[in-house]
Amino acid sequence: MSNILHLPITTLAKLIRSGEISPVELIESAFEAIDRGNPELNAFITLFREQSLEGARQAEREIREGHIRGPLHGMPIALKDIIHVTGAPTRCGSSFFSVDSTRPDATVTARLKGAGAIVIGKTNLHEFAYGVTTENPHFGTTANPWNTSHVAGGSSGGSAVAVAAGFSAGALGTDTGGSVRIPAAMCGVVGLKPTYGRISVTGVLELAQSLDCVGPICRRVEDAAVIMNALAGYDISDVNSVNRSVPDYTDSLSDSVSGMKAGLPRQHCFEDLHPDVESSVAEAIEILGQLGVEVVELDLPSIPDAHQATLTLLMAEASHFHRKRLAEHREDYSHDVREIIEDGRKFSASDYVAAVRVREQARREFARAFECVNFLLTPTVPAPAPLRSMMDTSEGSDSNRMRPRLTQNTRIFNLLGLPAISVPCGFTAESLPVGLQIVGRWWAEDELLRVAHTYEQATPWHGMSPNDNGAEADKNSVSTIRG
Repeated sequence: MSNILHLPITTLAKLIRSGEISPVELIESAFEAIDRGNPELNAFITLFREQSLEGARQAEREIREGHIRGPLHGMPIALKDIIHVTGAPTRCGSSFFSVDSTRPDATVTARLKGAGAIVIGKTNLHEFAYGVTTENPHFGTTANPWNTSHVAGGSSGGSAVAVAAGFSAGALGTDTGGSVRIPAAMCGVVGLKPTYGRISVTGVLELAQSLDCVGPICRRVEDAAVIMNALAGYDISDVNSVNRSVPDYTDSLSDSVSGMKAGLPRQHCFEDLHPDVESSVAEAIEILGQLGVEVVELDLPSIPDAHQATLTLLMAEASHFHRKRLAEHREDYSHDVREIIEDGRKFSASDYVAAVRVREQARREFARAFECVNFLLTPTVPAPAPLRSMMDTSEGSDSNRMRPRLTQNTRIFNLLGLPAISVPCGFTAESLPVGLQIVGRWWAEDELLRVAHTYEQATPWHGMSPNDNGAEADKNSVSTIRG
């Protein structure tokens, strides 16, 4: 493998501890890959070269002296430019907005640094994290590394590309309606949205306060577990953080899934699928069945109403958050973001209260469902990555028209606060990645990661990268593995 950052974090950590590679060499490799590939892919808004090299030298000294902080020690990690890093502005993909660089690190930034990770830069995003394509008129479009004619997904597109392209060992994104899982699926990597309140959002710019989550984007499920170990836990400064015990997420990854039960919500979640998405997900479900998972159909009639309720809450809360800024900088917003913020102002208090009631009804229905099944399975996104150049200066932009379709299977789990992970499960005929979404019970990220890891280890998708040119040749190789 030509790019060492395509290796798992745990493998890189072993190489560092054995002295086969130093943290300095790893950081240098990251920036060499960025220098080669970022001009075309446009994953980063800001890079921290000197700070990263100094951090790598410090990590090297600490490790040599036996002060090893864990598997993230010396790892290059990228953060979405909505997460505060002391010493750097947080622009949120905007032409006019900037958080003072003297602001303290976000809680997740501080926890990563405490685990020895090296923040190498801040990644591109859909403006104010309010979109699904990462076509940003101020910082440029982030291209899909599998086919640069297509979008990377959003809003955490830069973070997903940084991982898929081998620019970083892992990355953080934010997920309010699918913004970690959608780009992860479209870029062929792993993206985890935790239970609401599991990871602090202090120091992360708000989009919709009752829905916002921070989650890891990685090449392997085990990498996501490692990052979760660093991030999860109570934060008194976050009013929505929940004081609940946190397991070691790597402990049960290899436990058997035999005897577990998966539910398929066919209505809504399996409707209007691209044929290649449908076939890839069907094969993934079949493989889990062969691994001992019992698969049953589920009737969840609240899903369509919950889907709409999520949109109501998201748009209303985002419009409230941006109300003063929009009044002062209306023309500085990109058209698609301005359009949806202004549309959000049309919702009344009655609309908001009705959406909250739908959420409570849906929570009860899903709680009953989880008495019968351990997890749910759906396609992450019903279609592969769309072509670029979806931005439109006319009324009703293509980008906004795509939101309901691309968030069809993701945003309801933000409404419910459930943990959900996207793992690669195949490719389309055009060699664009497809994602399988696994949704767990509240606070059951360890179980969710175990199912995802078991599926990952039984299939070849996690071993592929955009540089391999092997997707076309290997796209049907699951049949060999199954045999």
